[in-house]
Order: sequence, then C-alpha cells, then structure tokens
Amino acid sequence: MSSNESLDVIERLIECGLEPKRARIVMDLATHPPSKASEVGKRIGITRMDAYNSLRKMQELGLVKATLDKPMRFQGIRIEEVFALLIQRSEMDLRRMQEHLDAMKEGEQAALLSYNAPEAEANFSVLKDRHSIMANLQSILNEAENNVWMLLGNWGILHLKRSGAYEALIEAVNRGVKVRISSSLNEKTVKFFDDIDERIEIRHHEHFTIQGIYVDDELGLQFINTDENPTGRGKNDTALLIESKGFIEAHAELMNIQWAAGTSYRAARARLIEGSIIEPLNLTLGDGSYYERLKHSLEENRLKTEIPNAPNAFLRKAGEPIPSKGNPEAAALVSLGIDLNEVLSAVGRRIGQELAGKWNGVESDEDFWSHLGNEWNQLGMGQIITKGMPPRSVLVQNGAACGGKPTIGGMFCHLDEGILQGIVMERHNIKVMSKERVCTSDGLDTCHFEIECQSSPTESVV
Repeated sequence: MSSNESLDVIERLIECGLEPKRARIVMDLATHPPSKASEVGKRIGITRMDAYNSLRKMQELGLVKATLDKPMRFQGIRIEEVFALLIQRSEMDLRRMQEHLDAMKEGEQAALLSYNAPEAEANFSVLKDRHSIMANLQSILNEAENNVWMLLGNWGILHLKRSGAYEALIEAVNRGVKVRISSSLNEKTVKFFDDIDERIEIRHHEHFTIQGIYVDDELGLQFINTDENPTGRGKNDTALLIESKGFIEAHAELMNIQWAAGTSYRAARARLIEGSIIEPLNLTLGDGSYYERLKHSLEENRLKTEIPNAPNAFLRKAGEPIPSKGNPEAAALVSLGIDLNEVLSAVGRRIGQELAGKWNGVESDEDFWSHLGNEWNQLGMGQIITKGMPPRSVLVQNGAACGGKPTIGGMFCHLDEGILQGIVMERHNIKVMSKERVCTSDGLDTCHFEIECQSSPTESVV
C-alpha cells in the first residue's frame, strides 16, 4: 500500500471519530506482523510508554489484540473490522441519545424542550468543517416550508449528493416546497444533475462560484470550500449561518436578477454534451413607435404617383418606386426600423458559436482554421485568409453569398460574416468587429468581407 493510500485511510479513521494517534497505530499494525510496544512507537514516532498505554486502551476497545508472548506483542485487526466497530459504537451512541430525548419528552422536561425564546435581532454564526456545515444544511432543509434557493458553484452538487442533505432536499420537494438551484455546469458535474427530481428547476451561470442556501426568505447559509480536491474531507470549510429576514430579502432581489440571466439546464446540458446551442436567441428589432413609422410609410406611399400595372401595395425608397423584382419585403421591414442585416448577423453568430463548440476536440488553432477553411471553401462560401494565429483578422474572398445580386441578397453576406464572428468569439474568447465589406456584381471584382480581432500580424491562407 502506498503512503498516500495509508494517509487516506488514516484520515478516514480520524473522520470517523478515532484519535489521530490511534488511527496511525491501527494503520501500522494492519500492515506489520505482531509487534512490541517499543517497535510500534518507533514506527509512528511516539515513546515506548505512550505506545504501550495507547495499545492497552485500544485492546480494551477491541481495536487490537495482544499475544501471550513475553514481552507482550500486539496484533492488529483488519481495517474493515475497525470501521465496523466504529459504526457499532456510533449506532449505540445514537440510540442512547434518542432514548434520552424520548424520556425527556415524556417527563417533566417536556415543557422546557418546546420553549421558544423571545425573537432576537439578526444573528450571524460561523460554522467549521464540511460535515458540520452539511448537517446544518440538512436541518435547515427539514424545516423548509415555502421555498428553497440553492447556490451550488463548482463541485457543490457533489458535496450535496454525498451528504444526507440531498435526501432532505427531496423530502422538501415532496412536501410541496418550491426548490430552485443556480449552478455552474461543466463536463464533470453535469452527470450529477441528470437524475435530480424534475420538479426542481435548475439554471446554469458561467463562472459561478457561490455556495449557499436561502430558505423561506428568513434563513441563509453561505459557505466556502477551501479544499482544492473536490473529493476531499473539507476540514477547513467555513460557513456563515444568517438569521436575518432583512438581509435575506435584500439578497433575494439580487438572486432574482441573477436567475433571470441564467440558462436553462436543458440548454446548458445540450451545449456541454452535444455542442448544440438551443436557448432562445434574443434580438432587438429597433426602437421608437412602430405605429408612427407604419403610418408615415403608408402616407408617403399614398401621395406618390402610382406605377402602371403595379400591385395594390408597393414601397418607395428616396422617392423612387422599388421594382417588384427587387426586395420589397426587406424594404418593408426597414421602413419599420427592423434591420434584417443585423438579424441575420445575430443568427450567424449563434451558428458560428455552435460550430466552434462541436470542434472543441481540435486543440491546435492552426489545425482548427485549416479544417474550417477547407469546409468553407468546399461549401462554395469563399476562401478564408487569416492574419495571425490566433487570428488578428479574418478575410473571406469570393464569398458570393448574395448570388451576384447584392441589392437583393446582400443580407446573406451578413449571415456568413456573423458565422465567422461567432466562431472567433467562441474559439478564442475575444471580441470581433466588422472591418470592411465589399459587394460587387459586375463580374470584375470579387465580393469579400473582413472581421477584425486581436492577435499577431502573421498572415496565412487556409
């Protein structure tokens, strides 16, 4: 057994209530033949007399055995048997405590047990150790009546499921308590959310590290996990127990704002597992009074000279009629303040983010852009030229998304441009902007557009 494995067993024994010195003795005798007290003392770094006294007390507890040799030798028992003895002792202690409580409830102390002290002012208490924190969390959940708001940053869901607090949470849901969880999902923790009761609403927040719980707008518990190992014991974890209705109400306002900005669990999971972005795409379609814009547009059209053989409804631009072979639908939207170019750019950015997410397995930026350039060219979308790696700018030549008709199809260039913007934003986590867009239809020049970001100036063609 390695030293790390031995230390892990010792830590678990200590956590189960065994004194550190006795835990080291148990581990030592479990991995050595029967030994004298002096030999045990030398191996674990204590005096012979200290080792002898500890071994005799442990013998009385059944944790070690003694031989009839002269001098006496001590023999360890299996680690599994040690844990079984500790469990039996704990169960006996729990039964004894329950018996005392039942006796007090039936005796003269019953009135004292149910006595409620006068309501005090706001109270803040500090808790130590993850086991103590989770025990308090379980108690808080057992008393929940209306709503529970849990904040589970990083590995909070793992710690919750490893404790009895999770069962208390499900029992609260069964009682009709509304439960909401704000968390930060990743590829390693998403599996712990898959089997959570569907009555619990979960939302994902990027870079979310807060840990805590707020119950019935009256009680809160905020805690900090200091152990870097998510499966550690959490001996140094600290929590603040808050009993202040005013504080909780003020904090609830911030949580409501945060909740509204979160992503649904279904959408966050789809993005993590499948690389798909399925949350709604929110767009701003201009501002001002749409009624006034429509009224103004209709009045202008009514006053203009009608076009021979024109349909009943038509639009004009700069005083000139728009031919029916043009793009009256787009012009109609523009007259209402709705820019289709911006709409398609936003849709393109969403598509680009999803594409970049699906190619996360390509670690090298050069390979990523080479693969993208080939795919882009094969689809007839033009040739991609990057400057720098990660790219400082991305130029697309021979795009021809408009089909040679920029007046009608120019908006589709914005779609392609948006796709590239989304890819750069998702892949390199940097902001991008449109630098130049040239649409031609005379056959002499090529349509091209360029987006600009931050990187080195080296140029490469992919």
